[in-house]
Amino acid sequence: MSTSTGFEIGDPTKLRIKPTYNVGDYGHDVSFPLLLSQATNLVTLTPSTSSFHQTQHDSANPIDEVLSFISESDKCELLHNGNDTDFDKTWLIQPDMSFFSYKIALSFGIGLKVSAYTSGNITAESIRLTLTELGDGVGDIVIADLTIPTGASALSATGEQIIMFHADILQKIKFTNNRPVTMRIRTVSSKSGTATYQIGMLPVYPMIPTAVPKQWLLSQVEIHAHASLDHAFPIWRDSDNDQRLDYSGCSPSGCNSALDEMGSV
Repeated sequence: MSTSTGFEIGDPTKLRIKPTYNVGDYGHDVSFPLLLSQATNLVTLTPSTSSFHQTQHDSANPIDEVLSFISESDKCELLHNGNDTDFDKTWLIQPDMSFFSYKIALSFGIGLKVSAYTSGNITAESIRLTLTELGDGVGDIVIADLTIPTGASALSATGEQIIMFHADILQKIKFTNNRPVTMRIRTVSSKSGTATYQIGMLPVYPMIPTAVPKQWLLSQVEIHAHASLDHAFPIWRDSDNDQRLDYSGCSPSGCNSALDEMGSV
């Protein structure tokens, strides 16, 4: 039916509902300390007598928002998996809401101690980071699997090394509240010759060796999160509204497979 002005009344059965963002919904940094407790395979390092290395990106030192504190302590604890064995631990992120991550930053303290030495070189070569979305019986999805060199030099004698490692995942990742994500962190080390060493995680680690008041960092993962529109999906309980909801983009069931096909930013 048309009016005299030529305006045509729309068919209400063809209306579509398109939720939109409020500008206040954009971007929030969430930090997850890498909590780890163990009573064995512990080694105490002394920063003032250790060698230090900071992983660089594009020949520059990376900066980011980090959890830190000030202390003049000259001791930090290395948590490892056993002599001559690479560190390998997995953490679980259980989102309480659906959101998109546009950047995941890993700031991680790596400790290397050569406790006995005869010959050869021992090197903390790289860190392997694997993110997996658990499918709860419908198939897991490997979201990211990266191996990043540390750039650290080899140890060729007994001694200790503290590595300030940082890596960024600049890939669109969907976190869904009913799909937990595991984060597995592994060291990749090498040894030539005869020696005994321990390599692993430093839950807290200093920036400089001298035993003076200085900045310490926490090993952590930081996620730059943007709220996902389907976070509000439960409000659309009326079947009529559900039918009218515009699903262009990603559905509430998750979309990391589709994002993998689209590539990373």
